[in-house]
Amino acid sequence: MKEKRITELEERYGEDGNLDMKLTMQYLLHISLHNMFSVEDVVKEDYIYLPAWEAVLKPEIAQLDERGIVLHFYLDVPRWGKSFFECCVGMGNTPKTNLGMAVGSFLFSFMQGLDQMESGREMDRVETEFAGNIHKFSVFGSNIVGMGNQPNADYDVYWNLLKEEIVKRLGNQKICFVKIYGAKMGDDITGECRIDDIKSEELSQMIAGMVSEWDIEGFGSHKQFFFIRQAEETTLPNPYLGREGERMLKERVIAAVNIFRNCRSEEDYDTMSARMAEALEDATLAAECEMFLPEMCAENAFQEPTYSETVDIQWHNGAGCKTVYKNQLADYYPIWNMLFSAFSEGVFGEDTDEIYRKYIEYSSIGHALSQALEKESDLSGIRLSALIFSVMDDFILR
Repeated sequence: MKEKRITELEERYGEDGNLDMKLTMQYLLHISLHNMFSVEDVVKEDYIYLPAWEAVLKPEIAQLDERGIVLHFYLDVPRWGKSFFECCVGMGNTPKTNLGMAVGSFLFSFMQGLDQMESGREMDRVETEFAGNIHKFSVFGSNIVGMGNQPNADYDVYWNLLKEEIVKRLGNQKICFVKIYGAKMGDDITGECRIDDIKSEELSQMIAGMVSEWDIEGFGSHKQFFFIRQAEETTLPNPYLGREGERMLKERVIAAVNIFRNCRSEEDYDTMSARMAEALEDATLAAECEMFLPEMCAENAFQEPTYSETVDIQWHNGAGCKTVYKNQLADYYPIWNMLFSAFSEGVFGEDTDEIYRKYIEYSSIGHALSQALEKESDLSGIRLSALIFSVMDDFILR
């Protein structure tokens, strides 16, 4: 009976495929993805479960038309304390060809890299120091998946190019994933490096520099992933990992926003730090919310400038100033995600826009760019230096 249903699905989808969204999703789940992993998988209603990894893979069709297909893949692995996202594109002669290209790109790069990690097939090991602690990592690389007239490349060419810079951005991450993408079409050059799905302009420029040297005709592209897993013996506890940790983090970010939202007087702002620390039951997180949330709103509002990938932390006790990458901070991007998730969900009701504007006005970035707008209308050429944040003695770099 099961084989009969698959045969019927194949017949309905057609030899060349079609542009029916629901039918394409069924074909994607039951035929394109099912039984294509290195471990057993079970197809559910709209996702695939991988029991060996205790993982849920949910694909979404972001675009489906005559030009091609865009697939979004969301992989949630609670035991790794991590959720992953990957976007794959297929552009060929038929809808079925397009789907095959997009799925192949996902399976033979992203999933193949994860399989390397789960199988323990290392390509490198690195050791770093962050906040006075030693952290040891194993590095696992996927295949380089190419399209068009891409040049031949050694398996480790991108790792060798970026290793030193990537290592600088490692903190206490349990698992970190890096996406490399480079493409060339004549004089049109694309270089992109994303660390935990956050684009690094500095590393992207390094990839673009390498791609610019390709001697090819027509279009060519490379994509590769690195999965970087920390050794258990050097991994420090993080209360905000996993579903329960994310839930608690979101609740505390919302609480911090509400405290800021209700500030009306100078006294309210003067006592805000102490009230946040008490409400959040985490002095470091409270300080991070007070420091970073306004700047995050401003950076989201003004997307033309180039922002520093680092921040400077200055302790009140004169212990000096520490420059760290935002990627290194355990809470920075999770706080960002929780803030804008709360905004999009309407958690703050009719006050959402007002809170957003109030944060921007309160921020150093908003103040600086407002002054710049008085002199010029184009902010795209502006590069902002690292912001300096002053913290109390009980602030823990993590």
